Amino acid sequence: MSRYTNAFLIMLPIAGCILWYLLKVFQFQTSLEQYPDGMVILQLSRGWLEGRPLLFDTIYGNHALQHSYYLIPLAGIFTKPMGVYGLFMAYVCQVGFFFWKYYQSLPDFNALESRASWLTVLGYVFGPMAYFMYLDYFGWHPEQYLIPLLALLALSLGQRKWGMSLVWLSLAFLVKESAIVLICCLLLFCSVVDLVLRNPGKPVLSYLLNRRNVTITGISLTLFALGLWWLSHLNGPQTSRLAQAFAKVEFNMTFVYYVLFSGMVGLMTFGLGLIPFVPWLRTFSRKRLIIGLLAGCYLVLFVMFAVESLYYFPTIYPGISYPPRISGLWAFMFGAFLFLSHRFTLSGMLRGQNAMSWTLAGCVLQFVMAPFLVAHHFTFESRPARLSANVSYMMKTRLGLDPYPDGIANELHDLAGKLPPGSEVIVPFQHIRYFENVYPSFWDYGGKYPLHVLGKPLLYVYERDLVKSGFYRAFPGSDYRIIPNEHLLILADPGWYKLHFK
Repeated sequence: MSRYTNAFLIMLPIAGCILWYLLKVFQFQTSLEQYPDGMVILQLSRGWLEGRPLLFDTIYGNHALQHSYYLIPLAGIFTKPMGVYGLFMAYVCQVGFFFWKYYQSLPDFNALESRASWLTVLGYVFGPMAYFMYLDYFGWHPEQYLIPLLALLALSLGQRKWGMSLVWLSLAFLVKESAIVLICCLLLFCSVVDLVLRNPGKPVLSYLLNRRNVTITGISLTLFALGLWWLSHLNGPQTSRLAQAFAKVEFNMTFVYYVLFSGMVGLMTFGLGLIPFVPWLRTFSRKRLIIGLLAGCYLVLFVMFAVESLYYFPTIYPGISYPPRISGLWAFMFGAFLFLSHRFTLSGMLRGQNAMSWTLAGCVLQFVMAPFLVAHHFTFESRPARLSANVSYMMKTRLGLDPYPDGIANELHDLAGKLPPGSEVIVPFQHIRYFENVYPSFWDYGGKYPLHVLGKPLLYVYERDLVKSGFYRAFPGSDYRIIPNEHLLILADPGWYKLHFK
């Protein structure tokens, strides 16, 4: 291939990162679907920098009672100046850094292998499966960061860079309480592959049962148990999410359908993730061991995520298809491929012929199967806008830099821009995203006052039609001033009102 082709391939991840960032910006700004989880993660990342309790949000309260999201406060470096878009910028920066490090590793490959490996990695990170996972229709979850972090961990392990491996392992561990299980499975896979390459002729059990693997498993199980104990300790006498999940299970036909659906999704996802391994393993004498190990580790992760999704039983869909869960399975397969391909190359093993064909076949199958395997659409109010409407919005907003050009969205976003940092407001659920620069709560069921408001709200926003019908149960004092609006009743703190509406 010509040097222009190589330059084009190098530019693909740069273009991918830019498009990935803009995708989330426009998804957040243009779709009428709501993204409460994205707003929650924004508050968890930035709140501690603005004097609020660590891992506290206005929707769930103390989020540390639910999940150990101890990595997400570090994203405050991005969300403090950028708001919710900082969450997406943190992700694409990690992805961009991974591709930079991966590009530096390509001299270990020959020319043909480097191109095939580069395209395969692009398929994992920017292919249809990754696209639908990245959409994450409830906004954003910290689990999204596992894909680049586990990739960087696997690459560092493959290069024997132990210091950087420890850095990426630590960051991945902080993502969530269950991340240690992903790390354990990846480390075990890497350990066995390393042992097989050193001496392919030893008995199978010697690769699996040895001091190193026992140490990895023992430390991981200890950390996982400590993580669950910590959540239980924080919750005190309250029932844990795990206990609630098992309590909801009923052994009926719904459960059978749940198992069948989850099993089918898990098996098909494993098949897609396995395709890039085929050119490397076709002629390898221990391919059955490697595939069996990969399947065994994957099964452990699948069971973990399936149990996690029982919390929402008897709801079958999305279940294991939910982006934060299925992306964990995908991250493991991606990390395993990176380590195997790199160590095989350094050991002098060449990938089989037709590697490009396998990569292309994998991408085609992703196009066909990804819309089914990854839950990606959850309609609240409308279907996605036409392409022409999205292009028009991009032009009006200067690529999202000036969002919400007209209507109620524009009025509320401008109003939010006048609020001081750290302010709290109470708004109807469908309007919370316009107040991403502050701390919005939404009216509880039946128009009740929200449960997790820390201070005195500067704004109370009501829908006029619901006010007339007597839906709302809470109103501020009579000193609050009315900000004129045709569709909404907006009551503002008198002190703040005098500063901005004299």
